[in-house]
Amino acid sequence: MKTQHAHLFLWRGRSLVIGPGIDSKFHAHFATQLTWGLDAPFQARLSPDQPWTTTRAAIFSSNQPHQIHCESTLLAHLFIELPQRSPAAHSVLQADYGNTAGFAAVRDSLALARHGKLDLPRAEQLTQDWLACSSLYQLARPGFDQRISQALAAIATHPRDSLNGAALAASVHLSASRFTHLFRQQTGLSLSRYLLWSRLMAAVQAVAGGANMTDAAHSAGFADLAHMSRTFRNTFGVVPSELQKMAIAFKQEEK
Repeated sequence: MKTQHAHLFLWRGRSLVIGPGIDSKFHAHFATQLTWGLDAPFQARLSPDQPWTTTRAAIFSSNQPHQIHCESTLLAHLFIELPQRSPAAHSVLQADYGNTAGFAAVRDSLALARHGKLDLPRAEQLTQDWLACSSLYQLARPGFDQRISQALAAIATHPRDSLNGAALAASVHLSASRFTHLFRQQTGLSLSRYLLWSRLMAAVQAVAGGANMTDAAHSAGFADLAHMSRTFRNTFGVVPSELQKMAIAFKQEEK
């Protein structure tokens, strides 16, 4: 049997993973996640005391603990990160986006990925089509307070820096306490956890650029590889060395 390789496409605010399913431990993350079984259904559950649900399409909302079990199934995962996630979205283990007419284009593009023929622009269009089928954008909050938008842009531009509440608050002319309260109110997340998420994404991009795991951890602001590995596993349910098994493509942001 031909080995199926995993592919990771990474943009600011989104990531797409396509490849053999990996059985995960219970975990939660800040992205809203859409998962599709490319060639067969998979199993998922939202708590250890729940029975497994067999499904072909699922949505896991932001901060929703979940676990996926699969055998040889190929899966596609679309992660929509803050600030593009939908706060009103709910986890659905048997989602219906796969039955929509527009999902045919998504399936066609995913078929290209199985053969290593999906490029970054087409993958980006795939994410747009997939989201349109899921209707998640129809639930999205209509925007953030300008000061929070400014802080999010600073974090996205400098995820590896030692940004903290005091520095970000000062940059938008708020007290630290008022800023952290407003950040949680607007985003639904604590600032510290969002900063940690941003560093994880910076580490993934470093690996995509050719860095080894240790250098990626340091460049993303983690104390050491062990710290990054614990954080990565707690967030995604798998070890970061899985990244080294993937073909990674990322969109370089303009300075």
